[in-house]
Amino acid sequence: MCKHQLAGSLQQGRTAFTKRMSSHWQASATYTLSWFYDQESQPVSGRTLVPLAVQDDLGGAGSYGLAATDQRHRAVFNGIWEVGHGFQVSGLHYLGAGIRSATTYGGDVRVTGGTFSARLRPDGTIVPRNGYIQPAQNRTDIRVQQRIPLAGRVSIDGIAEVFNVFNRANYTIDTQESSATYLLSVVGQNRTAQVGFRVTF
Repeated sequence: MCKHQLAGSLQQGRTAFTKRMSSHWQASATYTLSWFYDQESQPVSGRTLVPLAVQDDLGGAGSYGLAATDQRHRAVFNGIWEVGHGFQVSGLHYLGAGIRSATTYGGDVRVTGGTFSARLRPDGTIVPRNGYIQPAQNRTDIRVQQRIPLAGRVSIDGIAEVFNVFNRANYTIDTQESSATYLLSVVGQNRTAQVGFRVTF
């Protein structure tokens, strides 16, 4: 049975600012700058290495590098404002950039039955490991809430939320070379909304 082993390391710097609830509002902002590295090892069966040529796609020299989960920049801002009379407005803005993606040819050229050789092309060349940077993700979410007192300690909150309120084109690109949708946007996040209520007693 073949297994795929990963070893990783994370380098990260983070900055945060928080303004606690005062004068009926609060806000916080965080920014993270990070690098995440990992390495693909050779496939193993039990405790024995599978006898295949050691190349980059199977964990050879040069396989240690930036991981598919690496994201260089992440910034989040959120705030809450208690307007008055039980009415509250809150929002969140998210920005993610430098989002690395796994890159593969998409086929098992060596017929190993595993996924570790998916970067090998039929002509013998190797797809660069995690070499594609996805488009930046940029969205703003807004929530409004109205509290209505009923009897005693009972109250009801009406809630309305809109996600990606400016309908920015947050999409993910297909990075599998043998796919019919290679380098086309395959997943996106459009503007969505929901309403609900909450009863407190």
